[in-house]
Amino acid sequence: MDLNFIGRKTRIGLAAAGLLVVGGAAGAAAIEATRPSVEMAPMTPVAIARLAQTSGPVTLRGRVAEVYGDKFVLDDGSGKTLIDTGRRGDDSQLVALGATTTVQGRYERGFVHASFLVDARGNVTQLGPLGGPPHRDRHGPPPPHGGPDRGLPPPDADDASAPAPPPPSLVANPPAAGAAAPTAR
Repeated sequence: MDLNFIGRKTRIGLAAAGLLVVGGAAGAAAIEATRPSVEMAPMTPVAIARLAQTSGPVTLRGRVAEVYGDKFVLDDGSGKTLIDTGRRGDDSQLVALGATTTVQGRYERGFVHASFLVDARGNVTQLGPLGGPPHRDRHGPPPPHGGPDRGLPPPDADDASAPAPPPPSLVANPPAAGAAAPTAR
């Protein structure tokens, strides 16, 4: 094909379409390379007594022993563990006291973050992704030296040499400028 017969606008359009195809393929490859791998929980339940020796996704099966809002205690005969159902478990009846339940999730910091609940009839309730959100410390690190708490003693410091705070005002509502002060009777 002779390019002299193809108009300038057509050549620019073909070049733009080619760049879009190359860019789309490169973007798809980049997304695939950066996508986290899917973790599947093992289907064989782990005994709660061995839970501390386990890492990553776990499956537990047992009886619901206690319910505390969005958390419940699961008892499998070998031990008990706390199950956190997250926001999805707030104000809902995901589990019933005494019911047999299978939990898939991850064990971390002494309890299981549930991703799936399976009831005795096989109904599956998805609570969140199996990996779950990253753990965040609610209180955060202590403020750096010279930070917002600068000048305040640590809460456990008992310093007898520190001056006492001033006493509270005896007048609840101080008089406005030019008004007479209340008199004691």
